[in-house]
Amino acid sequence: MTTSAKSWPDPGAENLVLVGPVMKWALSPAQLDAHGIASAPQVAIDGGIEFAHNPFLWAGDGDSGGKPKNIPAAMKENQDETDLRFCLNGIRLWSWRELHLFGFVGQRRDHELANFGEIHGEMRRRPEFRRGVFYSSNFTILAAFYSAGDHIFKHQGLFSTLAFEPATVTIWGDCRYPATSLPLEPFSGAGISNFASGDVRISSDKPVAIFFPPQAHANG
Repeated sequence: MTTSAKSWPDPGAENLVLVGPVMKWALSPAQLDAHGIASAPQVAIDGGIEFAHNPFLWAGDGDSGGKPKNIPAAMKENQDETDLRFCLNGIRLWSWRELHLFGFVGQRRDHELANFGEIHGEMRRRPEFRRGVFYSSNFTILAAFYSAGDHIFKHQGLFSTLAFEPATVTIWGDCRYPATSLPLEPFSGAGISNFASGDVRISSDKPVAIFFPPQAHANG
């Protein structure tokens, strides 16, 4: 059954899981439960249908995975936007505040950067969007995008703070290098290679991303 974006069913959840095609293994309830999102509704994006666990909606153009027949499907027809952008456009008016993205990193670097840019752009468009989390192929947190404002995350190990537009960031708490009103230019190195040993607090006037090295687990 093909559906238009206007008729996409809003599950009314605060957290949503988006499952893309860049996966090595299928998601399991145990992996989702480890991040506290086992009950979050899932949307499969294109080839992510092969890895999602009980998705309620599919969105894409079918180039990396066929349109399913047993759940509502939204077919993208305009190649001027990515499958992720197509999905974000369709769910913008829903009630979610956090997105958890599996299967969007770890393959082509251009696609990876574009996916980061799509989440940053959606955060600018949608004030209710508080956090967007990208997971690596082994289901640990690779990066957490935070909206402008005050946030806290728990981590043990290295982390880097990156901006996608000029931003002013304050970092304090259980970290080696606190900063007050630190100006960050887009993709500058001013916020990289900090070290956390517990709860870290950040405050920013623009959306920013916290990247975590793969050798350490984050609870972003």
